[in-house]
Amino acid sequence: MRFLQLFPFYGEYIADFHRRFPDTAAQPYAEQKRRLVQDGYSIVHMFSRYLAPQGFETDIVFTEFESAQRQWLREQGLSLVDPAAWRHEIAAAQVNAFKPDVLYVTEPVGFDARFLARLTHRPRLVMGWKAASIPPQTDWRGFDLILSNFAQTFERGPALGVKQVEFFTPGFPMSLRDELPNEGKLIDVSFIGSVSSEHLTRTRYLTDLSKSQLTGENDFSLGYYLRTAEPDLVPVGIAIHNRGGLWGSDMARLLKGSRIALNIGVDHAKGETGNMRMIETGGMGTFLLTEYQDNIRRYFEPGVEAETFASQGELEEKIRHYLANPDEREAIAARGRARCRRDFSMELAVVRLSELIGKHART
Repeated sequence: MRFLQLFPFYGEYIADFHRRFPDTAAQPYAEQKRRLVQDGYSIVHMFSRYLAPQGFETDIVFTEFESAQRQWLREQGLSLVDPAAWRHEIAAAQVNAFKPDVLYVTEPVGFDARFLARLTHRPRLVMGWKAASIPPQTDWRGFDLILSNFAQTFERGPALGVKQVEFFTPGFPMSLRDELPNEGKLIDVSFIGSVSSEHLTRTRYLTDLSKSQLTGENDFSLGYYLRTAEPDLVPVGIAIHNRGGLWGSDMARLLKGSRIALNIGVDHAKGETGNMRMIETGGMGTFLLTEYQDNIRRYFEPGVEAETFASQGELEEKIRHYLANPDEREAIAARGRARCRRDFSMELAVVRLSELIGKHART
C-alpha cells in the first residue's frame, strides 16, 4: 500500500534550516528532502519515515519547503499555471504523480477540501491530523478520517464534513535521545514553543516567572526559546529571556540538556492537555513540569512520571524543589521516559496508524 504524507513547516523553521545548511537550495530534490528528514523537526508526526515495516511504500512532501518544491518541478520538466498558488499546485502534482492509496495531510486546514479538488488521483483513504484551533471556514468534505487527541476536533469535525474522527496520539522515536550528543545539562529551566494571542495563559505564567528572577529566591538559569509570530504581544519580561526559536535537532538537544522542561498549553484546549511537547520531553528522558489539566493521567501520572502545577506559586515552588533534589527529579524523568516507551513510542504509533488505515480505507 502506498502512503504519502503532506507535511507543513513554519516559515521561521525553513529560514533557520537554510541558515544552518546554506548550500541546501542548490541540491537535487532528493537530497534537499533527505536533509530535512534528517533534521527531525516535528519528528513525532513524521510517520512516512517509520511505516515501511508495516508493509507500506512511503513518501513525504514538505509543502512549504519552497526550494525543494520548485526543484522537484524543474526535475519533472513542469511549470506553474498559477505561481501565486505554488504550494497547492506543486503538492497536488506530487500526489497525482505518486498515486497514493493513503494520503495523510498533516495540516488539513491549509490543505482542506479546496486542495483535494485539485487532485486527479483519488486515494482510497484521505486522512489528516488536527489537535489545535480550527478556523470556521475550514472545509473537510472529501476527508475520510481526521485523527486527534483533543475533544474539540471530535465536536467540530463532523460538522466540517469529515466522515470520521478517531483518537490518536503521535509517537516519539525512542532511539532519538541516544543518537544526540551527550552534552550534559545546559540549562536549569527551559520553555520551547510559541507565544501569541492563543497563548494568554502561557504568556502570563512565563511573564511572572521572568519577574520572579529579579528576586534572590529564584536563583536558576531560565531560557525561553520562542516563536513570536505576533511580536507586539510579547511582554518585556519574556523578551529578556527569549533566546529565539529552536527547531529540529537543535530543539531536541536543548530538551535533552534541560534539567526541567516547562509545558503550558494553548488557551483553546479548555481543560485538556496532550500537546506533543509533553511526549517529546518525556521521551527524551527530561523532567516535565506541566500545567495541570483534568486529563493529565492519560499521559503521565503526576508526581510519578511528570510533575504538574496549577498556580504561579506552585510552579516556582516545584522548580526550586526539583532543582534542589536532582535524584528525585531524574527518577521521575526516567519513569516518564518509560511511560513514553510503553504508551507513546513511534513503534506503537505506526502500528496503531496502520490499524486505522486498514479499518477506514475503501476497498
